[in-house]
Formats: sequence, C-alpha cells, structure tokens
Amino acid sequence: MDAADRSRAAVEDYIRELEAEFGSLSVSQTTFEVGAGHYQRAVEQSSAGRLDVHALVEDEDGAVLLHEGDGEWVLPRGQTRPEESPGDAAERVVSEAVGADCTVTDAVKATISGVRNGDDASAETVYRLAVVFTVELIESPDAPGEAVRWDADRDPVSEVV
Repeated sequence: MDAADRSRAAVEDYIRELEAEFGSLSVSQTTFEVGAGHYQRAVEQSSAGRLDVHALVEDEDGAVLLHEGDGEWVLPRGQTRPEESPGDAAERVVSEAVGADCTVTDAVKATISGVRNGDDASAETVYRLAVVFTVELIESPDAPGEAVRWDADRDPVSEVV
C-alpha cells in the first residue's frame, strides 16, 4: 500500500470513528498543490496520524470565541498529538487559548484535503483530515488577554464550517 492509499484509508477510518461517536457529520473534499517543503510536512503529518482540529465556541448571544493566531483572529485550532483523540485535541486547543476547561459537544464538519506536490508531478497525493468541533466552556475564561475575544462576526466560522 503506497502513501496515498495509506493516508486515504487513515482518513476514512477517522471519519468512521467520528461518526460512531458523534453521528453523521458533513464531509467535504478539496485538493490543492503546495511546494515541496509543505508537501513533505503533509506527508510527515499524515504518516504520524495527525489531524487538524478547529473548535467553535459560542456564547449565549451567538458570539464566537476567537484568538489571535498568525496575525489574524481565528477559531482555536491545532493538531492532534500522538495517542490523543481528535475531541481531546479540540478541548486542549481551547484550554490553551483561553485558560478555561471545556467539553466537546459535537463534530460538525470534516474536510478531506488531497495535498499534491506542485514541484513534482509524479509525487502521490497525500490525504489529510481537518475536523470542526463545537465546544462548550465549562467555566468562563479567567481573564482573557489581548489575544482572545468574543466576536459576533461569523467570517472566521464560515471559513471552516
């Protein structure tokens, strides 16, 4: 089994596990090309079984929790660590972003990304999975710093959901 088949099978296994735990979720697929360095990183992350996770946290008024990442306001996001479930990873990235305990309530969307090496047309497509979870805070953030805010603007949400 080559890297493309292994990565595709792993993504399909993760989706089955998520659906067993959370029920049906929306799944979309996209394909894009990246340079050789980013492609190699995608191969390594896929081989290590790492998934991308995004956490959607809303308050009672529908405002979305955002934190500053890479110079822009984004949903809390990160990757799974070895032996960490995707849901646990979502809870961890929220906790790290806001300093508050939380719990995953649902998995709402999964995106399968086919990553191609734009510098080498003969390289196999590698598949990665990103999952959006809804997360509920168990407690309010201690004193959210300048890098965390609640925002009624849904633009960051529409990018991933």
